[in-house]
Amino acid sequence: MVRNTNLARRAYETSAKSTGTPRSVEYNLFLRLTSALSSAEENRTNNHSSYIDALSWNLDLWTTIGADVSSDENALPASLRGQLFYLFEFTQYYTKRLLSGDASLSAEPLIEINRNIMTGLNVAVSE
Repeated sequence: MVRNTNLARRAYETSAKSTGTPRSVEYNLFLRLTSALSSAEENRTNNHSSYIDALSWNLDLWTTIGADVSSDENALPASLRGQLFYLFEFTQYYTKRLLSGDASLSAEPLIEINRNIMTGLNVAVSE
């Protein structure tokens, strides 16, 4: 898990160097991830390894977000930090249930969370 988190962080940092504002980088990262997660959800029975990879990538990103908003150095308002940390906790809990093989669940709630984050980032980017 630590290795994947480091890979996610490195990909984010590399992207940030070459792409633009932090919010546009975050938006593009969520866009790529959510697209992969959505596609993996649609094909989860035919390509289970891609499904596991997409869930793991999503969890890695949210683990990074959880650690970031927990830091005293994070400049976001405390209420927003708390909301993002709650989303991290939910994502962690729900993803573990999916990874344990709970076939009654889908990744749709995770996809919806990411889309809502993208909407917020897109508004912030265009302001």
